[in-house]
Amino acid sequence: MRCACISLGKSIVVLAIFLLLTLPASAQNVVFVVIDGARYSETFGDPQRTYVPAMEALSHQGTLVDEFYNDGFTYTSRAIPALWCGSWTEVADTTYEGIDTQYAVDPTIFEYYRKQKGAGEDSCFYVLKYIFSLWLPSFHQEYGPGYWPTIHSEGGSDIDVLHETLQVIQSHHPQLLWVYFADVDHEGHSGDWERYTRAIQIADSLVGVLWGALQADPVYQNTTTMIVTNDHGRHDDEHGGFSGHGCGCDGCRHIMLLAVGPELRRDFVSTRTRVLPDATVTAMHLLEIRPEYSTGAVMDELFESTDVASRKAVRVPAQFTLLQNVPNPFNPVTTIAYSMAKPGTVRLAVYDVRGRLVAVLRQGYAGAETYRAVFNGNGFPSGVYFYRLTVDGMQQNRRMTMVK
Repeated sequence: MRCACISLGKSIVVLAIFLLLTLPASAQNVVFVVIDGARYSETFGDPQRTYVPAMEALSHQGTLVDEFYNDGFTYTSRAIPALWCGSWTEVADTTYEGIDTQYAVDPTIFEYYRKQKGAGEDSCFYVLKYIFSLWLPSFHQEYGPGYWPTIHSEGGSDIDVLHETLQVIQSHHPQLLWVYFADVDHEGHSGDWERYTRAIQIADSLVGVLWGALQADPVYQNTTTMIVTNDHGRHDDEHGGFSGHGCGCDGCRHIMLLAVGPELRRDFVSTRTRVLPDATVTAMHLLEIRPEYSTGAVMDELFESTDVASRKAVRVPAQFTLLQNVPNPFNPVTTIAYSMAKPGTVRLAVYDVRGRLVAVLRQGYAGAETYRAVFNGNGFPSGVYFYRLTVDGMQQNRRMTMVK
Protein backbone atom coordinates (compact mmCIF):
# COMPACT_ATOMS: atom_id res chain seq x y z
CA MET A 1 0.00 0.00 0.00
CA ARG A 2 2.80 2.44 0.87
CA CYS A 3 4.63 1.69 -2.40
CA ALA A 4 1.46 2.31 -4.39
CA CYS A 5 0.97 5.66 -2.69
CA ILE A 6 4.53 6.74 -3.40
CA SER A 7 4.19 5.78 -7.05
CA LEU A 8 1.30 8.23 -7.47
CA GLY A 9 3.69 11.11 -7.07
CA LYS A 10 4.75 13.70 -4.55
CA SER A 11 1.59 15.73 -4.91
CA ILE A 12 -0.57 12.87 -3.65
CA VAL A 13 1.73 12.30 -0.70
CA VAL A 14 1.68 16.01 0.21
CA LEU A 15 -2.11 16.05 -0.03
CA ALA A 16 -2.40 12.94 2.17
CA ILE A 17 -0.16 14.47 4.82
CA PHE A 18 -2.13 17.72 4.69
CA LEU A 19 -5.42 15.89 5.19
CA LEU A 20 -3.96 13.88 8.04
CA LEU A 21 -2.70 16.94 9.84
CA THR A 22 -5.97 18.83 9.42
CA LEU A 23 -8.24 16.06 10.71
CA PRO A 24 -10.22 16.94 13.86
CA ALA A 25 -8.39 15.97 17.03
CA SER A 26 -9.81 12.65 18.21
CA ALA A 27 -8.42 9.40 19.56
CA GLN A 28 -7.91 6.95 16.72
CA ASN A 29 -4.93 5.18 18.28
CA VAL A 30 -4.38 3.80 21.77
CA VAL A 31 -1.04 3.17 23.45
CA PHE A 32 -1.38 1.20 26.69
CA VAL A 33 1.66 1.13 28.99
CA VAL A 34 1.98 -1.18 32.00
CA ILE A 35 4.68 -0.50 34.58
CA ASP A 36 4.91 -3.75 36.50
CA GLY A 37 4.79 -3.52 40.28
CA ALA A 38 5.16 0.19 41.04
CA ARG A 39 3.62 1.02 44.41
CA TYR A 40 1.27 4.01 44.51
CA SER A 41 3.20 5.62 47.35
CA GLU A 42 6.21 5.95 45.01
CA THR A 43 4.19 7.25 42.04
CA PHE A 44 1.20 9.60 42.30
CA GLY A 45 0.63 8.79 45.96
CA ASP A 46 3.76 10.82 46.68
CA PRO A 47 2.74 14.52 46.91
CA GLN A 48 6.21 15.53 45.70
CA ARG A 49 6.15 13.11 42.71
CA THR A 50 9.80 12.45 43.53
CA TYR A 51 10.30 9.50 41.22
CA VAL A 52 7.82 10.36 38.44
CA PRO A 53 8.54 13.92 37.23
CA ALA A 54 7.85 13.12 33.57
CA MET A 55 4.46 11.58 34.30
CA GLU A 56 3.71 14.42 36.72
CA ALA A 57 4.21 16.85 33.83
CA LEU A 58 2.04 14.71 31.55
CA SER A 59 -0.73 14.60 34.17
CA HIS A 60 -1.34 18.32 33.60
CA GLN A 61 -2.04 17.55 29.95
CA GLY A 62 -4.43 14.74 30.85
CA THR A 63 -6.18 12.98 33.70
CA LEU A 64 -5.32 11.00 36.82
CA VAL A 65 -7.49 8.49 38.66
CA ASP A 66 -6.65 8.91 42.32
CA GLU A 67 -8.64 5.89 43.55
CA PHE A 68 -7.61 3.19 41.09
CA TYR A 69 -7.32 -0.38 42.38
CA ASN A 70 -6.38 -3.89 41.48
CA ASP A 71 -9.57 -5.53 42.74
CA GLY A 72 -8.45 -9.13 42.19
CA PHE A 73 -5.17 -11.03 42.25
CA THR A 74 -2.23 -8.78 43.09
CA TYR A 75 0.38 -10.72 41.22
CA THR A 76 1.42 -10.37 37.60
CA SER A 77 0.39 -13.75 36.21
CA ARG A 78 -3.27 -12.92 36.85
CA ALA A 79 -3.30 -9.12 36.66
CA ILE A 80 -1.78 -8.89 33.17
CA PRO A 81 -4.41 -11.23 31.67
CA ALA A 82 -7.07 -9.18 33.49
CA LEU A 83 -5.73 -6.04 31.85
CA TRP A 84 -5.64 -7.72 28.45
CA CYS A 85 -9.25 -8.88 28.77
CA GLY A 86 -10.95 -6.13 30.76
CA SER A 87 -12.12 -8.88 33.12
CA TRP A 88 -10.71 -11.20 35.75
CA THR A 89 -10.37 -14.02 33.28
CA GLU A 90 -9.40 -17.51 34.26
CA VAL A 91 -6.06 -18.70 32.93
CA ALA A 92 -5.36 -22.21 31.69
CA ASP A 93 -2.22 -24.27 31.15
CA THR A 94 -1.20 -25.28 27.66
CA THR A 95 1.77 -26.36 25.58
CA TYR A 96 2.12 -24.08 22.58
CA GLU A 97 4.75 -24.62 19.90
CA GLY A 98 6.53 -26.99 22.30
CA ILE A 99 6.63 -24.53 25.20
CA ASP A 100 4.66 -24.91 28.44
CA THR A 101 2.76 -21.73 29.23
CA GLN A 102 -0.68 -20.31 30.06
CA TYR A 103 -3.38 -18.49 28.14
CA ALA A 104 -6.27 -16.18 28.97
CA VAL A 105 -9.71 -17.76 28.76
CA ASP A 106 -11.58 -14.57 27.85
CA PRO A 107 -10.84 -12.77 24.58
CA THR A 108 -8.28 -9.96 24.84
CA ILE A 109 -8.40 -6.37 23.66
CA PHE A 110 -6.10 -7.42 20.81
CA GLU A 111 -8.57 -10.01 19.57
CA TYR A 112 -11.56 -7.71 19.91
CA TYR A 113 -9.74 -5.03 17.97
CA ARG A 114 -8.49 -7.16 15.12
CA LYS A 115 -11.72 -9.07 14.57
CA GLN A 116 -14.17 -6.21 14.95
CA LYS A 117 -12.07 -3.80 12.90
CA GLY A 118 -10.97 -6.36 10.32
CA ALA A 119 -7.44 -5.24 11.17
CA GLY A 120 -4.20 -6.97 10.17
CA GLU A 121 -1.31 -8.12 12.35
CA ASP A 122 0.69 -4.92 11.84
CA SER A 123 -2.14 -2.84 13.31
CA CYS A 124 -1.80 -4.34 16.78
CA PHE A 125 1.51 -4.88 18.65
CA TYR A 126 2.45 -6.15 22.10
CA VAL A 127 6.03 -5.10 22.96
CA LEU A 128 7.96 -6.48 25.92
CA LYS A 129 11.40 -7.81 26.82
CA TYR A 130 12.47 -11.28 25.70
CA ILE A 131 10.60 -13.98 27.59
CA PHE A 132 11.04 -17.64 26.68
CA SER A 133 7.61 -18.78 27.88
CA LEU A 134 5.20 -16.01 26.93
CA TRP A 135 1.70 -15.90 28.36
CA LEU A 136 -0.76 -16.10 25.51
CA PRO A 137 -4.02 -14.43 24.53
CA SER A 138 -7.11 -16.60 24.25
CA PHE A 139 -8.08 -19.62 22.21
CA HIS A 140 -11.71 -18.52 22.37
CA GLN A 141 -13.81 -20.09 19.62
CA GLU A 142 -15.07 -16.70 18.44
CA TYR A 143 -11.67 -14.99 18.56
CA GLY A 144 -8.42 -16.86 19.25
CA PRO A 145 -5.00 -17.08 17.54
CA GLY A 146 -6.20 -15.70 14.22
CA TYR A 147 -6.71 -12.37 15.97
CA TRP A 148 -3.68 -12.27 18.27
CA PRO A 149 -1.40 -9.22 18.19
CA THR A 150 2.07 -9.21 16.75
CA ILE A 151 4.13 -10.09 19.82
CA HIS A 152 7.50 -8.32 19.78
CA SER A 153 9.59 -9.83 22.59
CA GLU A 154 13.16 -8.52 22.42
CA GLY A 155 15.86 -7.20 24.74
CA GLY A 156 16.43 -7.54 28.45
CA SER A 157 15.51 -4.22 30.07
CA ASP A 158 12.91 -1.46 30.02
CA ILE A 159 15.31 0.70 28.01
CA ASP A 160 15.51 -2.06 25.40
CA VAL A 161 11.73 -2.29 25.34
CA LEU A 162 11.44 1.43 24.64
CA HIS A 163 14.00 1.16 21.84
CA GLU A 164 12.05 -1.72 20.27
CA THR A 165 8.78 0.20 20.73
CA LEU A 166 10.15 3.20 18.85
CA GLN A 167 11.24 0.88 16.03
CA VAL A 168 7.76 -0.65 15.88
CA ILE A 169 6.20 2.81 15.76
CA GLN A 170 8.48 3.92 12.95
CA SER A 171 8.08 0.74 10.90
CA HIS A 172 4.42 -0.19 11.43
CA HIS A 173 2.43 2.64 13.07
CA PRO A 174 0.05 0.26 14.89
CA GLN A 175 -3.32 1.63 15.94
CA LEU A 176 -3.21 -0.43 19.15
CA LEU A 177 0.15 -0.62 20.89
CA TRP A 178 0.67 -2.37 24.25
CA VAL A 179 3.99 -1.77 26.04
CA TYR A 180 5.10 -3.71 29.10
CA PHE A 181 7.91 -2.43 31.36
CA ALA A 182 8.98 -5.16 33.80
CA ASP A 183 12.07 -3.80 35.58
CA VAL A 184 10.34 -2.06 38.51
CA ASP A 185 8.88 -5.32 39.79
CA HIS A 186 12.20 -7.12 39.32
CA GLU A 187 14.14 -4.49 41.24
CA GLY A 188 11.48 -4.34 43.93
CA HIS A 189 11.93 -8.03 44.61
CA SER A 190 15.65 -7.41 45.10
CA GLY A 191 14.84 -5.67 48.37
CA ASP A 192 17.18 -2.82 47.42
CA TRP A 193 15.31 0.49 47.82
CA GLU A 194 17.72 2.45 45.62
CA ARG A 195 17.44 -0.04 42.76
CA TYR A 196 13.65 -0.13 43.07
CA THR A 197 13.17 3.64 43.03
CA ARG A 198 15.76 4.03 40.27
CA ALA A 199 13.76 1.60 38.14
CA ILE A 200 10.65 3.74 38.69
CA GLN A 201 12.58 6.83 37.61
CA ILE A 202 13.76 5.07 34.45
CA ALA A 203 10.25 3.83 33.59
CA ASP A 204 8.93 7.34 34.19
CA SER A 205 11.49 8.87 31.82
CA LEU A 206 10.70 6.23 29.17
CA VAL A 207 7.01 7.11 29.33
CA GLY A 208 7.97 10.73 28.74
CA VAL A 209 10.16 9.82 25.76
CA LEU A 210 7.42 7.61 24.33
CA TRP A 211 4.81 10.37 24.52
CA GLY A 212 7.24 12.80 22.92
CA ALA A 213 7.84 10.37 20.05
CA LEU A 214 4.10 9.94 19.52
CA GLN A 215 3.54 13.67 19.38
CA ALA A 216 6.43 14.13 16.93
CA ASP A 217 4.93 11.58 14.53
CA PRO A 218 2.21 12.97 12.21
CA VAL A 219 0.35 9.64 12.29
CA TYR A 220 -0.05 9.81 16.07
CA GLN A 221 -0.01 13.51 16.82
CA ASN A 222 -3.38 14.66 18.19
CA THR A 223 -4.98 11.30 17.37
CA THR A 224 -3.57 9.13 20.16
CA THR A 225 -4.49 8.40 23.75
CA MET A 226 -1.87 6.93 26.06
CA ILE A 227 -2.95 5.08 29.21
CA VAL A 228 -0.30 4.28 31.84
CA THR A 229 -1.01 2.02 34.79
CA ASN A 230 0.35 -0.83 36.91
CA ASP A 231 -0.75 -4.43 37.23
CA HIS A 232 -0.35 -4.38 41.03
CA GLY A 233 1.47 -2.46 43.75
CA ARG A 234 3.63 -3.78 46.57
CA HIS A 235 3.09 -4.55 50.25
CA ASP A 236 2.67 -1.45 52.37
CA ASP A 237 4.95 -1.11 55.37
CA GLU A 238 2.41 -2.75 57.70
CA HIS A 239 2.29 -5.88 55.52
CA GLY A 240 5.92 -6.63 54.77
CA GLY A 241 7.24 -3.67 52.81
CA PHE A 242 8.09 -2.94 49.20
CA SER A 243 10.07 -6.07 48.33
CA GLY A 244 7.00 -8.29 47.88
CA HIS A 245 3.36 -8.26 46.82
CA GLY A 246 0.37 -10.55 46.45
CA CYS A 247 -1.98 -9.83 49.34
CA GLY A 248 -5.03 -7.59 49.66
CA CYS A 249 -3.36 -4.72 51.52
CA ASP A 250 -3.74 -1.19 50.24
CA GLY A 251 -0.13 -1.16 49.06
CA CYS A 252 -0.75 -4.13 46.78
CA ARG A 253 -4.16 -2.96 45.56
CA HIS A 254 -3.83 0.83 45.18
CA ILE A 255 -2.18 1.64 41.82
CA MET A 256 -1.83 4.58 39.48
CA LEU A 257 -3.66 5.45 36.29
CA LEU A 258 -2.63 8.29 34.01
CA ALA A 259 -4.41 8.96 30.72
CA VAL A 260 -3.59 11.66 28.20
CA GLY A 261 -5.19 12.21 24.82
CA PRO A 262 -7.32 14.53 22.70
CA GLU A 263 -10.70 13.43 24.06
CA LEU A 264 -9.73 13.51 27.74
CA ARG A 265 -9.96 16.25 30.31
CA ARG A 266 -6.81 18.24 30.92
CA ASP A 267 -5.26 18.71 34.37
CA PHE A 268 -8.07 16.69 35.91
CA VAL A 269 -7.99 14.32 38.88
CA SER A 270 -10.84 11.86 39.27
CA THR A 271 -11.64 10.75 42.82
CA ARG A 272 -14.18 8.16 41.71
CA THR A 273 -13.16 4.62 42.68
CA ARG A 274 -12.22 2.57 39.62
CA VAL A 275 -10.79 -0.92 39.19
CA LEU A 276 -8.34 -2.71 36.92
CA PRO A 277 -10.73 -3.97 34.19
CA ASP A 278 -12.14 -0.44 33.76
CA ALA A 279 -8.86 0.75 32.24
CA THR A 280 -9.02 -1.75 29.39
CA VAL A 281 -12.72 -1.26 28.70
CA THR A 282 -12.02 2.48 28.47
CA ALA A 283 -9.31 1.74 25.91
CA MET A 284 -11.82 -0.40 23.98
CA HIS A 285 -14.27 2.49 24.14
CA LEU A 286 -11.69 4.79 22.57
CA LEU A 287 -11.12 2.27 19.79
CA GLU A 288 -14.88 1.86 19.33
CA ILE A 289 -14.87 -1.90 19.87
CA ARG A 290 -17.38 -4.01 21.78
CA PRO A 291 -16.12 -5.57 25.06
CA GLU A 292 -18.32 -8.64 24.67
CA TYR A 293 -16.91 -10.72 27.54
CA SER A 294 -15.44 -7.92 29.65
CA THR A 295 -16.74 -6.88 33.05
CA GLY A 296 -15.15 -3.43 33.33
CA ALA A 297 -16.91 -0.12 32.76
CA VAL A 298 -15.98 2.92 30.70
CA MET A 299 -14.43 5.64 32.87
CA ASP A 300 -16.65 8.26 31.32
CA GLU A 301 -15.76 10.91 33.92
CA LEU A 302 -12.34 11.25 32.24
CA PHE A 303 -13.75 12.55 28.97
CA GLU A 304 -14.31 16.14 27.92
CA SER A 305 -17.72 15.09 26.62
CA THR A 306 -19.77 12.93 28.96
CA ASP A 307 -22.02 11.81 26.11
CA VAL A 308 -20.34 8.43 25.92
CA ALA A 309 -23.54 6.82 24.69
CA SER A 310 -23.05 8.62 21.37
CA ARG A 311 -19.95 6.54 20.64
CA LYS A 312 -20.10 3.21 18.86
CA ALA A 313 -18.92 1.11 21.80
CA VAL A 314 -21.72 -1.13 22.98
CA ARG A 315 -22.40 -1.06 26.71
CA VAL A 316 -24.42 -3.54 28.74
CA PRO A 317 -27.98 -3.46 27.39
CA ALA A 318 -30.63 -2.29 29.83
CA GLN A 319 -33.52 -4.36 28.49
CA PHE A 320 -32.35 -7.62 30.09
CA THR A 321 -30.28 -8.75 33.06
CA LEU A 322 -28.31 -11.96 33.53
CA LEU A 323 -27.83 -12.88 37.20
CA GLN A 324 -25.06 -14.86 38.88
CA ASN A 325 -25.84 -18.56 39.13
CA VAL A 326 -26.83 -20.00 42.53
CA PRO A 327 -25.09 -21.80 44.12
CA ASN A 328 -21.63 -20.90 42.90
CA PRO A 329 -19.41 -22.89 43.16
CA PHE A 330 -21.80 -25.78 42.52
CA ASN A 331 -21.79 -29.60 42.48
CA PRO A 332 -23.15 -30.55 40.00
CA VAL A 333 -26.43 -28.59 39.67
CA THR A 334 -26.92 -24.83 39.63
CA THR A 335 -29.69 -22.39 38.71
CA ILE A 336 -29.26 -19.44 36.33
CA ALA A 337 -31.79 -16.61 36.41
CA TYR A 338 -32.35 -13.80 33.94
CA SER A 339 -34.97 -11.09 33.59
CA MET A 340 -36.45 -9.46 30.50
CA ALA A 341 -37.61 -5.84 30.58
CA LYS A 342 -39.31 -6.36 27.22
CA PRO A 343 -40.02 -9.37 24.98
CA GLY A 344 -37.31 -10.73 22.71
CA THR A 345 -35.63 -13.76 21.20
CA VAL A 346 -33.27 -15.35 23.72
CA ARG A 347 -30.55 -17.98 23.83
CA LEU A 348 -28.93 -19.10 27.10
CA ALA A 349 -25.89 -21.32 26.58
CA VAL A 350 -23.02 -22.72 28.66
CA TYR A 351 -19.40 -22.92 27.42
CA ASP A 352 -16.19 -24.44 28.77
CA VAL A 353 -12.91 -22.57 29.32
CA ARG A 354 -11.88 -23.11 25.70
CA GLY A 355 -15.07 -21.45 24.50
CA ARG A 356 -16.63 -24.74 23.34
CA LEU A 357 -20.40 -25.12 23.61
CA VAL A 358 -21.45 -27.38 26.51
CA ALA A 359 -25.24 -26.94 26.61
CA VAL A 360 -28.06 -24.75 25.34
CA LEU A 361 -30.43 -24.18 28.26
CA ARG A 362 -33.00 -21.92 26.60
CA GLN A 363 -33.67 -20.83 23.05
CA GLY A 364 -36.67 -19.04 21.59
CA TYR A 365 -39.04 -16.18 22.27
CA ALA A 366 -39.43 -14.85 25.85
CA GLY A 367 -41.81 -12.34 27.34
CA ALA A 368 -41.09 -9.57 29.84
CA GLU A 369 -40.58 -11.50 33.09
CA THR A 370 -37.94 -13.35 35.15
CA TYR A 371 -36.82 -16.84 34.10
CA ARG A 372 -34.77 -19.60 35.70
CA ALA A 373 -32.86 -22.38 34.00
CA VAL A 374 -31.06 -25.33 35.57
CA PHE A 375 -27.64 -26.53 34.47
CA ASN A 376 -26.69 -30.08 35.44
CA GLY A 377 -22.95 -30.67 35.27
CA ASN A 378 -23.13 -34.45 35.45
CA GLY A 379 -20.72 -35.88 32.90
CA PHE A 380 -18.58 -32.75 32.79
CA PRO A 381 -15.29 -32.17 34.65
CA SER A 382 -14.77 -29.77 37.52
CA GLY A 383 -13.57 -26.34 36.51
CA VAL A 384 -14.63 -22.95 35.26
CA TYR A 385 -17.49 -22.50 32.81
CA PHE A 386 -19.18 -19.40 31.52
CA TYR A 387 -22.73 -18.84 30.43
CA ARG A 388 -24.02 -16.35 27.89
CA LEU A 389 -27.44 -14.81 27.45
CA THR A 390 -28.10 -13.45 23.96
CA VAL A 391 -31.19 -11.29 23.42
CA ASP A 392 -31.89 -9.97 19.94
CA GLY A 393 -28.17 -10.05 19.10
CA MET A 394 -26.93 -8.42 22.33
CA GLN A 395 -25.07 -10.41 24.98
CA GLN A 396 -24.22 -10.65 28.65
CA ASN A 397 -21.83 -13.22 30.12
CA ARG A 398 -21.02 -14.59 33.56
CA ARG A 399 -18.60 -17.13 34.95
CA MET A 400 -19.31 -20.09 37.24
CA THR A 401 -17.25 -22.83 38.87
CA MET A 402 -18.13 -26.49 39.29
CA VAL A 403 -16.32 -28.30 42.11
CA LYS A 404 -16.96 -32.03 42.48
